[in-house]
Amino acid sequence: MRRLYALLVTLVVLGISSVSQAAPPAEPAEAIVCRGTSAEGFSYEWGGECWCSTGCDPDLTSCSPGVCTPNPGFSGCPDCTHSGTYGADCSGFVSKAWQVPDPQPTDACDVTRYVAASFTSDHSYWNVVPMTSLQPADAVASSSHVILVIGYEDSYGEHEVVEAAGCTPGIIRHSRTFSSSYSGARRINLSDCVCSDGDQETEACGDCGTTQRTCENDCLWSPWSGCTGPDPTGAEAACSPDGGEGVCATGQRLCVAGWLTCQSASATTEICDGLDNDCDGVVDNGTPESLGEGFPCTGNCGVGLSECVDGVIHCMTPGGDTCDATDPDDNDGKGIGGCTCRAQSGPGSLPLIPFLVLLVLLGWRSRRK
Repeated sequence: MRRLYALLVTLVVLGISSVSQAAPPAEPAEAIVCRGTSAEGFSYEWGGECWCSTGCDPDLTSCSPGVCTPNPGFSGCPDCTHSGTYGADCSGFVSKAWQVPDPQPTDACDVTRYVAASFTSDHSYWNVVPMTSLQPADAVASSSHVILVIGYEDSYGEHEVVEAAGCTPGIIRHSRTFSSSYSGARRINLSDCVCSDGDQETEACGDCGTTQRTCENDCLWSPWSGCTGPDPTGAEAACSPDGGEGVCATGQRLCVAGWLTCQSASATTEICDGLDNDCDGVVDNGTPESLGEGFPCTGNCGVGLSECVDGVIHCMTPGGDTCDATDPDDNDGKGIGGCTCRAQSGPGSLPLIPFLVLLVLLGWRSRRK
């Protein structure tokens, strides 16, 4: 269906001259080169003419570049299959880079365009030029292929170009020569000055950002700046990252490259604070060193070792039972003023009653002697 649509569009462009169309915009050659380089990396699509760009760079993150696959038994297009929304063939690519027959954003798909052979003869929107005078923003075309020139001829007789080179390579930027079957073409309305010094333009980008450009001293627009925006504040800033554990289950919403992103707290060393600092799903399970356990200490309960209990470091005396005296008047020797301690009941002590019985037996034995 896409190929049939592209064929019908081509017939309209070539066969109906009475339809009124907008002239190409007055702009410097650099603007055409900018649009051309922004297509690098997108797929070759037979009948296609659209891609996503950020300034002069391709936007391969927000938009899928597409995939072109030759049909079984064939080497490429038109016997090919394309997947994805974006991509362009050679004539669709140059038509969009040149903004002919109508000015359109690079991501506008299924719009009017020309075929390669159209660029081999004079047109109201371009003129044929000698191959020896090629300059950036010109095109070279044959009856079946057209290429965008972005650089002057070098010492090897090559020009840097951006080319929708075929199904497998896609849209690439490289240097090459041209055979005698090619002729040159130069678009009209190329200007040396497109804005007034100090002018600024701002556009929205992403879902929270803006991008800006400034008219510089040579009266040409600078490249668009990066897409940035303010971070949300207040209640709008809180978010919950998917799959987060512990402190990593909470985050802050930030505007990153123009897109709202939930950035979680970072995992840290586990300490004794009742929190899952290392985000492994378990609270206070660090090493004794990180938790602050096993260090000698002296508290109201006597000499002991530090221990992490319910997220708080306590000085614990030896033993098995714990007590937590919160009454300032509790002066039974186990806890005063809220200290935590353990009553001695291990091998180093004996229960009271057996101890008294032993004393009686020892005294009776002594009397007998």
